[in-house]
Amino acid sequence: MRSTRAFLMGAGAAYLFDPRQGRRRRNELRDRSAAIARRTARLGTKKAKFAGGHARGVLATGRRLASRRAAIADDAKIVQRIRSDALRTAGVTTRDVEVEVEDGVATLRGAVEGRATADELVARVAKVPGVQDVAAILRVSGDRQAAA
Repeated sequence: MRSTRAFLMGAGAAYLFDPRQGRRRRNELRDRSAAIARRTARLGTKKAKFAGGHARGVLATGRRLASRRAAIADDAKIVQRIRSDALRTAGVTTRDVEVEVEDGVATLRGAVEGRATADELVARVAKVPGVQDVAAILRVSGDRQAAA
């Protein structure tokens, strides 16, 4: 075992310190070793960035879930949010549509000008934080049936 190791070390030294091609072999060994070190460093950097991004994503998800639970407020606050956000941006006034919220379920009653306005209003109310479901009892002007 010892003699085999000594033989391999001697052969390696003879290979690298050969008078004719030793310099080229040493330079090639140096260049290849440096390339391997660079590739390893780049791979390590990529893996560290991925792990950091993954950790940030997990933290953001946790924060979002925690804030969502805290954001679920009482029904009166949700009614105010619906009136200030959804009704204003949909172009509907509080005289046209009455808003009630009970246990996170928003009920819209009233009249709107078109089916597109009714659909937009329902979509905007559904996006308000704290609203779990929307029940729309809306009359479309010129139509006697209730819109979904």
